[in-house]
Amino acid sequence: MRVFDYQRVQTEADANRQGARAGSRFIAGGTNLLDLMKLEIETPSQVLDINRLQLDQISPTGDGGLRIGTLVRNSTLAADARVRERYPVLSRALLAGASAQLRNKATTGGNLL
Repeated sequence: MRVFDYQRVQTEADANRQGARAGSRFIAGGTNLLDLMKLEIETPSQVLDINRLQLDQISPTGDGGLRIGTLVRNSTLAADARVRERYPVLSRALLAGASAQLRNKATTGGNLL
C-alpha cells in the first residue's frame, strides 16, 4: 500500500472541495477501497473520511418512495421495515451479499461505487 493523506471532512462543502482534487477518494466503511488499495489497484494520494456527514438517514419521499442516504449501513437498510415490506428483493440481496460484519460497516454509497 502506498502512502496517502487521511482527513476527516466535517461538511459536505468541504467534501466536495477536497474530493475534486486529483487522487482523492472518499471512504466511509472502506470495505472495498482498502482491499483495492492493498492490491495497488487504487492508489489515492488523499483519502477523505465522510462518516461525520449527516447522510445516514432513510426518509420517505413525497411520491411514496424512500430516499436512502449514502452513509446508511447495509445492515440498517436491509433491516428497515419499509425496505423489507416494499422492496424485499433489495433487503434479501443485501443480506445475501456479505457477512454480517461487512454489512455493519459497508455503506449504500460504497456499494454503488
